[in-house]
Amino acid sequence: MDKTNILQESKTAVARAGSLIQEAMTAVDSWLATALARRSRSYGADRIVGGQLIEFNQARLEELGYLKDSPFFVRCDILMDGKELPDSLYFGKFGFSEAEIYSWVVPASSIRFEAPGPVSYVRPDGVIQEGRLLRKDQYMIAQGEIKFLATESIGFPRTLVYQDQFSNRKTGFVLPEIVAQMEKAQDQVIRAYHIGPMLISGPAGSGKTTLALHRVAYLLQSPDLAADFSSETTLVMVQDNGTKEYFSALLPGLGINNVAISTFSDWALAILNLQVNYAIRGGDDSQFGDVYEYAKLAALRGGEVRGEGHDKPFEFLANFYKPYFSSAQQDIFSQQIKDNILDKVDLTILLQACLQKNGSLGGQRQFYEELPDGSVKKRIAFISLNYSLAIIDEFQNYLPEQLRLIKSSVSGTTESVVYVGDMAQQVQLGTIQNFADMGEVINTERQVILQKVYRNTRRILEYIGILGYRVDIPDGIKEGAPVIEHLAMDAPAEISIIKGVMEDKSDVSVGILAKDRDWLAAHRQAFENDKNIHVMSMAEAQGVEFDVVFLVGINEKSFVLEVKTGTPLQLTQEKRKINRDLLYVALTRAISELHILGESGIKLSQD
Repeated sequence: MDKTNILQESKTAVARAGSLIQEAMTAVDSWLATALARRSRSYGADRIVGGQLIEFNQARLEELGYLKDSPFFVRCDILMDGKELPDSLYFGKFGFSEAEIYSWVVPASSIRFEAPGPVSYVRPDGVIQEGRLLRKDQYMIAQGEIKFLATESIGFPRTLVYQDQFSNRKTGFVLPEIVAQMEKAQDQVIRAYHIGPMLISGPAGSGKTTLALHRVAYLLQSPDLAADFSSETTLVMVQDNGTKEYFSALLPGLGINNVAISTFSDWALAILNLQVNYAIRGGDDSQFGDVYEYAKLAALRGGEVRGEGHDKPFEFLANFYKPYFSSAQQDIFSQQIKDNILDKVDLTILLQACLQKNGSLGGQRQFYEELPDGSVKKRIAFISLNYSLAIIDEFQNYLPEQLRLIKSSVSGTTESVVYVGDMAQQVQLGTIQNFADMGEVINTERQVILQKVYRNTRRILEYIGILGYRVDIPDGIKEGAPVIEHLAMDAPAEISIIKGVMEDKSDVSVGILAKDRDWLAAHRQAFENDKNIHVMSMAEAQGVEFDVVFLVGINEKSFVLEVKTGTPLQLTQEKRKINRDLLYVALTRAISELHILGESGIKLSQD
């Protein structure tokens, strides 16, 4: 094994690929310039088809841009049965035939997880292709330069050929690049049969969202599934606008373009065609607000939703809630009306009424019809939603009724819904407890339960375990710095401590999290000009991660529920679980360092 020759050969392959990709980018760029100029002079069907071709080439140009920086991540030299000479197959994020680069979604790509020796894969036509994997090189390439290269072949174990000095520390909201690092079991999940629902569950930091997004990328990019799935009929449902922006920036890197990414509230308001303010729940964050929301949930689950009248939403809801509200709760809803606010329960009821009236969810849509003379006429009609694929991130924070509404909009042909989340991270009232609540049946073989935690250090996981959470600490994880509890009696003291800790850490991502969002006003002002510091509530932090996390505003009562007389037992039990889950979410946001700031250490209700 000559490492020098292997490295030089690899550098030549990277340079050749980069040159060919640049030529392709120049050609596509030139075509787009010409097509855009011609489009202004085209009419009717020609203009529509031309627009579609432009969109396709714009997406291809974006893919080529990713490939230019990192053209491939593995090379497999394989001698196919029946051939005299081996083929060198390169696999990357996207295919590029001019440089013998194949997309990671093609069936042959599965051989990259095999050891040198006999291998096989199933071709799209169902035929099993067999051969011998003679050599496998694994790469990390960035900005067109090899940063890491290892090789293995028949008779030679895996050997490091080259490693540049680089840092994998994340400085923002970036998912880890796992296309090249995926385990064989994960790849099998991604390529699982496409029909039917799937659950991807696991603890915080287990990589479930990453795995789910690669499942989406596979379904949308696999040529033999093109008739079943398209980006235009895919829905990605996320928790909040921050996560929406995060996914919108991330998905193109996986080849996912033109996908609808939405929060439940935006999705519902668009269907209902309403211009109102939205809050996760009406009322305040006190226990009285919990009882108010609990009364709404009782109405949702006990009232009879009729399909008429929801075009006047507040009047419709006032009549619907009336049998379930006390006079004080009616006053709160009256204030909601004055503030023009609807919450998640309100929207769920209105959508149910819309579904009952129309038989499906959808809305008035504009489309074009080509006439016999070649001209195009604009028409408007009610079009039912019919998604080929839906991904629901953090599903455990949805009401079962919300999940049923989303599922009703998914094609009966694919029935493809990917539920991503963890029942141990529920942070809202009334959310799903099991899939039977919504009438969903997920076969055992399609329930993917992840166990490994890739995010946190051993010290952080041990601290979480001391607080009473069940934590599996895998072998080989980084030891990390100890978790530190800082005494701070007010927000200014916390800010001073945070500045001191961060004095020598200028290039890391930081999360400042509090249970009470109002507590963070001073922190937002103090760090508003630092792009690496993100200030948010613990609930808002679900789904993101930071190098360093500060939990602020902690006191002895932060996570200990004080129960008032007359509070329903079920509500009390649910709130206690939410408190525990919310703290777990906050603690597990930290990758390298965790700091606890406040009047005391963390205490949890023991009953």
